[in-house]
Amino acid sequence: MNDTLHEAKPNLTPMIDVVFLLLIFFIVTMRFKTLDMKIQADLPKDVGPSPEISRPPETVKLVARLDRPGGGVARLKLDGRILGPTDEPATWARLVSLTSDARARVRDNGGDMDIVQAEVDAAPLVATAHVIRAIDAFTEAQVAKITFKGTPTPGSRMDTAHARRR
Repeated sequence: MNDTLHEAKPNLTPMIDVVFLLLIFFIVTMRFKTLDMKIQADLPKDVGPSPEISRPPETVKLVARLDRPGGGVARLKLDGRILGPTDEPATWARLVSLTSDARARVRDNGGDMDIVQAEVDAAPLVATAHVIRAIDAFTEAQVAKITFKGTPTPGSRMDTAHARRR
């Protein structure tokens, strides 16, 4: 007679499914507390916002352009002013002198020396030695930030894109 009676076992699969669904529901809808209100900030109570508008300091940018007009001797320009051919030592001395003068004007006006920046813009076919000499001249004048900008070769795809930007 024992063989005919089966023991009743509950089916646990639907109950486990419901438990997992409830668990997922509570995890998804749970909100985590942020620490925004918990950060201790002691601000001065006797000082308010400044009535003056703070502006970032203007930068003084010196652009040294090296080009070879007519394919001859390279020449050096500083901010559009021709300093001379690159094969003369006096040209490089003028670059150092003018850069030092610009730094002195900034210092005399109470400005930060870091706002004086330099850029070397070399035309195609200018010797690398001249570019390095320009960088050395700016370094000698104690310019901290020096960037390099190369001009694309005439007629190249980069040159047509460069001409459209001008």
